[in-house]
Amino acid sequence: MSVGIVVKVSEGLVLGADSAATLRGRVEGPGGVQEGVLKTFLNAKKLLQIGDFPIGLFTWGQAFVGLRTVESLVREWEYAKGWQSQGQYGARHDEDSFRVHACAEGLREHFTKVYDEEFKDLPKERRPGLGLVVAGYSQEAFFPEIWRFVLPLDEVVHDQRPERDGKPDFGASWFGTTEPIVRLHWGRDDAVIEIVSERFGIPKNDVREALAPLQYQVPFAVMPLQDAIDYARYLLNVAVGRYRFVVGPELCGGEIEIAVVTQREFRWISRKSWELDKGG
Repeated sequence: MSVGIVVKVSEGLVLGADSAATLRGRVEGPGGVQEGVLKTFLNAKKLLQIGDFPIGLFTWGQAFVGLRTVESLVREWEYAKGWQSQGQYGARHDEDSFRVHACAEGLREHFTKVYDEEFKDLPKERRPGLGLVVAGYSQEAFFPEIWRFVLPLDEVVHDQRPERDGKPDFGASWFGTTEPIVRLHWGRDDAVIEIVSERFGIPKNDVREALAPLQYQVPFAVMPLQDAIDYARYLLNVAVGRYRFVVGPELCGGEIEIAVVTQREFRWISRKSWELDKGG
């Protein structure tokens, strides 16, 4: 699994993700048959920049499609677009017309083709979920966009934060193993709604409304970009800490990667040490 977050404020976007990749399955070895979580790698790259544009993405859910990582599939799509060479964004700004929605839809089509081929023998309801968020700035756009899709469910990409009454919708969205974040931010677990509704015969919507005042109020519209960075890191650490200390497999973990996206650049805030050593 994994956890990812995108925070949209007036000064830009913050993208963040953990780096755990969980391999599930069934193997038979000298010690017998082993099922479930077979291995957790803690160095997966789930947060990526697209080309050298002010656009990034992160993934959650299924970490592998056959023998391919998600990063491998993204880079293959980039290669086909001719974006494999990382150049200076400023030098290419007048040459490339780029749109966040077009990138999201192109990635959805690419992933769907590979995904459907790999899991063609499984009915859709048994296929593992794989989600992507693609977020950033389209050329000449002042405010950022956030698009998402989840396979095998979505046949189109969805606007995560569409405008409201012609104004940007600022806020945070999180994906993957979000139960620890939901408990903190909303002041309750989603399971509480089910439990209370079934035990006391109260409609779920009524339970949800009764618990709504427990939600923390965060003024995203006026939040400075540095505070958005700190907020994203804080929530990611909450999720990682839960799976580190509570009984069960580490469904998210490893180092946390964070990037900031503005109209002019995609900038790493925290990244794998070996990437930083390479000048990334």
